[in-house]
Amino acid sequence: MIKRIIVAYDGSDLAREAFAYAVQIAEAAGVEVFGLHAIEPTPAPIMIADPIVGFDPTPIVTRIETEADRRAKALERKEAERDFADLQQYCEKRNVVFRSAIEDGPLLDRLLNDADPTDLIAVGAAGRFARHGLGSFTKEIVKNGPCPLLIVSGPLRQVGRILTAYDGSGASERAVAWAIAAAAQTSWPLTVLAVSTKKLSLDDALAKAQELAPRAQVVHEGPENQSKTQQIERIADHAKHAMLAFGAYTDSWLHQLFFGGTTGKVLAEVQAPVVLVR
Repeated sequence: MIKRIIVAYDGSDLAREAFAYAVQIAEAAGVEVFGLHAIEPTPAPIMIADPIVGFDPTPIVTRIETEADRRAKALERKEAERDFADLQQYCEKRNVVFRSAIEDGPLLDRLLNDADPTDLIAVGAAGRFARHGLGSFTKEIVKNGPCPLLIVSGPLRQVGRILTAYDGSGASERAVAWAIAAAAQTSWPLTVLAVSTKKLSLDDALAKAQELAPRAQVVHEGPENQSKTQQIERIADHAKHAMLAFGAYTDSWLHQLFFGGTTGKVLAEVQAPVVLVR
């Protein structure tokens, strides 16, 4: 059950869209939204050891904060405060409880420290964490975070149902369980996609999916000989008004979609909010 949605807010356009999706979900689920802005430390300069001297400077390199650095951080804080004031009004219009915090330190550390298993972390698929690569950021959250991660890759659109997938893996079972709870909490209908694999026949996938989610609509897209990528791309056409919930560990074929070469394509084309369930 979701009790709070934490939005990692960095002022980017997609962070605003992630916030809007968080409010839409919170309104349906009856939970609060928590906006978190992290003012990160000024990075140290990159230095390269001189092989002739044989000296590695990395262990003793520090970055002394300058007056310009302090002014930049003060400006960032003021901008975040102004944005959160606007977002507060946005939430009030929708009767959603909103709290916020502006903290010093790395964003990833703050998220991992502040979240708990009943939370849902929401991020935009661009912005501050894109500097390190969305894949690496999501991997860290999924691997070490205590709760699911919502990724937003496009502009807000109305969401009114949940779509998840079962492929026989433990990750997909956990995603189905999370989707069932989220559907009950939001009163959104649930659709489960039964995915056939080399180890799982279509009939077995459909039967197990129906067993896991007896009140959900269970469907299968495409013939059994379709590739996994083709199956997910086909259901993308039916996900225009859905929040997607996928298993996120390596025992799920969806893992390679989100941490492999097709991630960008799926996120760019679907542009639906995607929840990765650990």
